[in-house]
Parts: sequence; C-alpha cells; structure tokens
Amino acid sequence: MRHAGRLLRSVAALALGAWMVALGVAAVKLDAWNDDLVNTLLQIRADATLRERMALQGEAIPREWYRSKALTLLAAAERLQEETVWTLFIPGSWRVFDTLKERVGLRIERAFSEIAVETMRREVHFVASQITGVPLDGGTAELQAVRDCVRPPLMAHSGPLESPEFAAARDYLARVGQLDQALQAMTALQGPGPADSEDLRLLVRYTLGAELPGRLARSTGFVRRGFRPTEAAHAALGTARLQQAARCSLGKAMSALDARLFERNELLATEVFLAQRTQLLFAPGARPGTPGETLQALRELVLALDHQQVLLAHTDYAWMHSGAPSLGPAHEKLLAGAAAIPLLLGPEAVDQVRRQSDQALLRFRGQFVATFRNGGEPSLVWAPGNGRLVLSPERAALRDGLVALLREPFMVPAGDGGFPVGEASLVSWDTQRLEQAVAMGQVRRRVVAEGLPKFPPALRGAVARIVDAQLAQLVQDRIIEAMSPLGPAEPPTAIDAAAFRAQREQLARARTLLAELGARHSAERLRTLLAGDVQGRLTLAEEAMRRSLLYSELAVDFGWWQGEGSPLLQAFAVADVPAMRQALMEQFASLDELGRQVAPLLAHADAPAASGQALARWQGIVSELERYRAARADSSLATLERYLIALGPELNRWNCGEKLAALAPPRGTDEFAQRHAQIHRALVKRCAELRAAEVKVPGSISESRA
Repeated sequence: MRHAGRLLRSVAALALGAWMVALGVAAVKLDAWNDDLVNTLLQIRADATLRERMALQGEAIPREWYRSKALTLLAAAERLQEETVWTLFIPGSWRVFDTLKERVGLRIERAFSEIAVETMRREVHFVASQITGVPLDGGTAELQAVRDCVRPPLMAHSGPLESPEFAAARDYLARVGQLDQALQAMTALQGPGPADSEDLRLLVRYTLGAELPGRLARSTGFVRRGFRPTEAAHAALGTARLQQAARCSLGKAMSALDARLFERNELLATEVFLAQRTQLLFAPGARPGTPGETLQALRELVLALDHQQVLLAHTDYAWMHSGAPSLGPAHEKLLAGAAAIPLLLGPEAVDQVRRQSDQALLRFRGQFVATFRNGGEPSLVWAPGNGRLVLSPERAALRDGLVALLREPFMVPAGDGGFPVGEASLVSWDTQRLEQAVAMGQVRRRVVAEGLPKFPPALRGAVARIVDAQLAQLVQDRIIEAMSPLGPAEPPTAIDAAAFRAQREQLARARTLLAELGARHSAERLRTLLAGDVQGRLTLAEEAMRRSLLYSELAVDFGWWQGEGSPLLQAFAVADVPAMRQALMEQFASLDELGRQVAPLLAHADAPAASGQALARWQGIVSELERYRAARADSSLATLERYLIALGPELNRWNCGEKLAALAPPRGTDEFAQRHAQIHRALVKRCAELRAAEVKVPGSISESRA
C-alpha cells in the first residue's frame, strides 16, 4: 500500500508538471493567437465601418479592396483554427465555461458572408462581364438584365491558315469553360452536400488569383455557411443571367465565324478574283491593257491560283461539297466543346447555333455552285481518294501553263513607247538590235509549238493573243533601241549599198512580224517612219543637186547678161571650151555620185512611198544618170553637155538668135531634158530682150552695121 501511494504521488507530480509545462506553452501560443484574433476582429470592424460609410456616401468600393480583404480573411480563418487547439490545457476556456471560440467563429463567418463570399460572387460576374460584354449593375455588381452582349474580340495572332473568327470562338469557349468550372464550384459550395475544399480552392484560384495551402476545412465551412443567406431564387437568377450572356456571345461568335465561312469565305473570294482576272485576260475580244498591265495581271492570277491551291491543301473545305454533313471536324470540335460546358452553354445552346449555321450553309452552297462553275466547267472537283476539294484539271493546267509562260525570258516588263510620229527625219540603225527584233519571230513559233499546248484548249487563243501583244511590244522596243535619229547639224554618212539593203530587209521582216503579231498600227507607223527617212534623204540630195552650177541662179535667168561675152562661160565661171569641159565633168561627176547614193533608197522604198512625186522624180534622175554613164545616145544629160559646149564660146548678142534657133533642144520629160529646155528658153528670152533694146536705140551698133 505504501509503495502504491508513492507511485500515485509520482504520477500525479509528473502529470502536474506536464500540465504546468503545457499551460505555459498554451499561454504563449494563445497570447499570439489572441493578438491575431484581436487584430482580425478589429480589422473586420474597421472594414464594416468603411463599407457603411461608403454606402451612406453613395460611393463604390474598389474591386481590389474586396479581393484583398477576402484573401486576408481566408488566411486568418485557417490560422485561428490551428492555434485554438491549445485551449484544451486551459479549463476556463472550455466550451462549458467560455463560448469565445463560437462567438469568434460566428463573427468571422459573418465577415466571410459579407466580404469573402460576396467578393467571389462579384468576381464571377465581373469576369463574365469581361467575356460577354454585358455591363454590371452598379448596386448588385451582377450582370444587368435584358442587356445585349458583344462579340468576342478577334485574335491578333491566329494559327496558320486559321481565321481570326475561329480563333476568337475557340478562345471564347476556353474562357467560358473556366468560368463554368468556377460557377460549378460555387454552386457545389452552395448545395447541401458535404463540403469539398477543392471546390473552394478552385473558386479562389479563379476569382482571386491565389493558391490556398492546407486542408481549408474551416474556410470551406465558412464559405458554405456564407452562401446560405443568399436566396435560392436570387442565385438561380444570377446563374440565368450568366447563362444568357454566355449564350448570347456564343451566338455572335459563331455568327462571325459563319460570316467568315460563308460571306467572307477566302476560297470563294479568291475564286471571284480569278473569275474577274480570267474574264479580263481570256474572254473573247478581251482588252487587258498595255503589255505591262497584262504581265502584272498574269502574275496576280498565278498568285491567286497558288493561294487557292494552298487553301485547298491545308484547310478542310469538304463541307463545301454538296454531300458533306457538317462544316468539318474543326467546326464540330468547336461545337462539342460548347456542349461540354454544362451550366453556361450545353447542348441546347449548340443546337441553336447549329440551326443557324445550317441555314447559312444551304444559302452558301447555291452561291458556291454558281461561282465555281460560272456556266462552264467547274473550277474545283471532288477527289474521293483524298476526301478533299482540289483544282479541276483545266484549272491546274491553266496554273502550270501560266507558271511556265512567266518563266519565259521574253515575259519581262516592256516599254510603253511607240514609234515617233511627225516630220520626216533621218535615222541610222543598229543592225544587231534589228536582228534581236526579228528573232522574236522564232520565239513566237517555239511558244506556239511548245507553250500553248500546256493550256486548256478553250484558252489557247487568248493566251496566243497575250503572247503576241508582249512580243509585239518587245519587237517595237528593240526597233526603237536600234534607231538613232540624226540631228540637223549631223549630216548623214555616205550610204553603203550592201549595209543599207541588209537594214531595209531586216526592217521589212520586222514590219511583217509586227503585222503577224497583230500590231498593224505599229507596223504602219514603222512604214511611215521609213518613208520619212527616205523623204529626208531625198530632200538632202535635192538640196545638194540645187547647189551645183547647173542649177545656179546665173543659169536659170540670164537677165544679168548685157550682151558682152558668152553668157554660158560666165554662168559656169570658165574662160574657154576646155575649162567648160572640165567644169561640166566635175558637175556631172557630182551628180553621178549623188545618184549612186540615192539608188539604194529607191531600190528599197516600199510601194506607198514609191508613189510619191519626189521618189518618182529621183527614179528618173537615177535612170538618166545610168544612161549618161553608159554613154547612150538617148541620154538627156549628154545632149545637154553637147549643147553647153557647142554654144559656150560662140554665143554672143549678135549671133544668139541664129545660134539658139539652130540648136533648139529636143523635147523630153526627164529632169535634165527639162533643165536643158529651161536654160535654152532663158537664153532665147534674154537674146530677144537685147535685140529689142538695140532696135529702139538710134545709132545703135545694129544700125551702124546695117
């Protein structure tokens, strides 16, 4: 017994010692807990006072204030729960003796209802307003009733070959899905089932942007009880507004996507552009413009065809085919994602959107058939093996043909100038450039044989016209580059008959080629240019001939002769017959050289130019010079030479009448026969004038001789 008593006393002493130690630790812990509790309660009272004052003044409390206070309450709730376990060592704080813990819990619970729970509810509606564009009510901070929503904004950066509208709808569903999960968590916390801290954790993460540590048992209870005062009807009304706003924005997002798919369909827009370009370039009687404009239009056409091919290869356009049941897997995936958002969207919202899209699809398919067939062969065909729309064989042949054509060396920007039109002017030519112009004919024959068969048969004629127009401009450019107009102070060099003949033959082939290429106007302007060159050279030859003594003023009108000495010797500035012979030899040599220079011009002048008076006159001059050179008896120039030599030293005022009557020139129509007659008439006229003057003057020499 004595031993048992000592054991009991030892145990009691140990228990008392342990209790004393625990009591000391509890005092320390509870002192800190008490400080936190006091600070928390003081802050709750200060916050309540602030809210009352702001409400009386009609001022709104900033959203960030609510968020900050809610996070503070959540952290304080868990911390105060952990510290109150030490109250077991203080009997006076037990529930039987003290209800402080319950009273503190009720106060914090009321604060949770007023701040934390209200903040999370506000945040749910705030985010919904940001997503849908429905404004918030200033009093309740919930979405306003009967207000229109907005379309989700287009994404600045969408995926490759992905429309901004599709990216916007996909992003919208992702945001609504997160909002729906938060709303599900909030609904679960409002329900009668067991508390789930994960719902609170998700709700806080979404609404407050914070990650709460620990088990959150006490905070979860606070939140659940904080939701209870909210009437079920009010909560349902708030959810209904969220649902209405979410479905409204979904409808607008899908309407925008439908507009992109149907009204602003990129493939359809490309086809409309292609139809306009092909009509401009390949329609019968089409006038696409200058070769430069046509070349640009062909390049744009190839780019559009390439873009259309890329669209068909990387985008699912199977829904455009008449037998397709939907708008494609991507669209179906989008709708499936909307149906999987149970509270805010769901199958009912998807059915409404699908009906809307189906009606638009029916209208679009009619437009699709009309555009891509356009009264002829379809531009796109269905490839069963690939399950895709692809370019029709004709469209693919057009693209391949254009690509090959644009790679041709002659398909380069050409000039837009033309041959000069105006007064006759002299031109020198670069034979190498002329050869390049003529070589375009070989290019045309090669393109006709090798390039045109690559195109669809219906378009070959139009492509040939385009090629001809391009080659015609290049031929004209090369000819213009080959010509060098001679200025007034730049006399032409002596004509090399062989070189001149080669140039004119090249130019004749170039004119023929221009006509074959359909550039008849340019061919005619080139003919006019060449005729002007001939006319200019003949004019220079005429001026040179008029500068000879045979055409001098002294030999045209002998009014200057007063009867002293021989008028012909004086006109030719010679003293006797040998000098006359030498002067005439020099004059006729100059005329012969002039005729040799003119002869190539006459040989290669075209028919219209040959009908000109100057050309016909010079043909007679050259023919006469050839007869004189051949010493033919019928040479008018030789007759004139004999006439001048015979009369030169013997003619004077006393015998002019008889001499001139005896040597009357034969009648002729060529240049030198007319010149012979003109000199003879001038001499006869002056001789008669001198004789008449002698008769009128008494004592004249004639009377004395009589």
